[in-house]
Amino acid sequence: MINEPVTPRHSQKQSNMETSIQKDFEHLLKKAASAHRQGKLAKAEKGYQNILKKRPDWGRALNALGNLFLDQNRPEKATKIFEKAIHLTPPDLSACYNLGRMKQMENDHRGAIPIYKMMLDEQPNIGEAWNNLGVAYRETGKQDDAISCFRKAVAFAPGMAEAWNNFGVAQDELDLTEKALDSYKKAIETDPDYASAHLNIGICLQKAEQLKKAEAHYNKVLEIQPDNKVATFMLQSLGLLETPDAVPVEHVRNIFDRCADNFETILVKDLEYKTPERLFDLVRPHLTEEINVLDLGCGTGLGAQFYQPFAKHLTGVDVSSKMLEKAAEKKIYSHLEVFDILQEWHFPQKFDLIYSSDVFVYFGNLDSIIRSASTSLVDGGIIAFSVELLETSSQKYQLFPSGRYAHSQTYIEDCLECHGFQLMKKNKADIRKQSGKQVKGLLIVAAKRP
Repeated sequence: MINEPVTPRHSQKQSNMETSIQKDFEHLLKKAASAHRQGKLAKAEKGYQNILKKRPDWGRALNALGNLFLDQNRPEKATKIFEKAIHLTPPDLSACYNLGRMKQMENDHRGAIPIYKMMLDEQPNIGEAWNNLGVAYRETGKQDDAISCFRKAVAFAPGMAEAWNNFGVAQDELDLTEKALDSYKKAIETDPDYASAHLNIGICLQKAEQLKKAEAHYNKVLEIQPDNKVATFMLQSLGLLETPDAVPVEHVRNIFDRCADNFETILVKDLEYKTPERLFDLVRPHLTEEINVLDLGCGTGLGAQFYQPFAKHLTGVDVSSKMLEKAAEKKIYSHLEVFDILQEWHFPQKFDLIYSSDVFVYFGNLDSIIRSASTSLVDGGIIAFSVELLETSSQKYQLFPSGRYAHSQTYIEDCLECHGFQLMKKNKADIRKQSGKQVKGLLIVAAKRP
């Protein structure tokens, strides 16, 4: 007969002692956390630090101290503490999450990816982490990985409206419109007051020309967020409110940030976009070498290749940082800068040429832009740009449900004349496709009078 092994008494005693010590640490952590919640940050910090002197590898205490440093606006210290916590075995998952979020808030999405992956390797059912990882992949141009992450996010956290909305955005970017609509609708089923999802549904419906339904969702956004500029603009584009001077800059930025990765494929292949080439053909006879050139609203730099051989210095500006990242990859520009065209222009030198393809369609009133261009050009300098053509001359410009403006030829000529330009060339041309139809445009070249 084999007897069961008997646990030695000293082992049981040791276990009881360890339990007692753990309870003591838990009690100290609760006291420090209580002080933290009450805003007694110095007292809380002292409590956390005392615990970590005796138990330096306790993940929960490290994470708590990291959060305290964040509350004290000491992000560098918080980062060091979180990094220590995530390199424990096993890593502290809360610290992983917090450090990942910090990196994303600093726009370091690439740095956040391995941290979330480490976290999900330990515990793969955290929907919030899958959602954040999906955002990081989307921001770094890995759309398929983003879709996969958002799919897992909504599986593990089906009640997370943000994850459903992000899933919809990722599907939208891949032109999976119906699936995107379903995801947006799931978001508002989960949270009926989720404004971003209502706005996204409205934009999808407007593209599908279901304007009444789109209007209802925009109105819902404004019920939730009365100051939402994009929802207001979309209603303006439907002719339901007074026409604004321009598309809100945050809307333009969001559009182009979201489509930066597949922008050229969509524009050149799908929409047969040839405006940069056609505009250059008009400008070419007036170009000399070694000139200073400004690409106004440069996007990914589709037109830059034509002007580079003539440029001593080629500057590209755009409201979208994501588009500028793509432009930088071409290694054509001397300088690239995030820039709002409606702000004051302060460039270190004047330009010999300013060109802009398919940018003025996001502005109705062009007065301030033409004025700024005039002050930024040398005498005799050239401005070249495209607009969508408004056939009637009874209006200066008109905003359409596409969210773009068309301008009358008379208005363009008057605006140029007002700011000291002499019209040199004007050509009617198809500037792109929209909903399968060619969009009629006007290409303009004008010179600043001495």
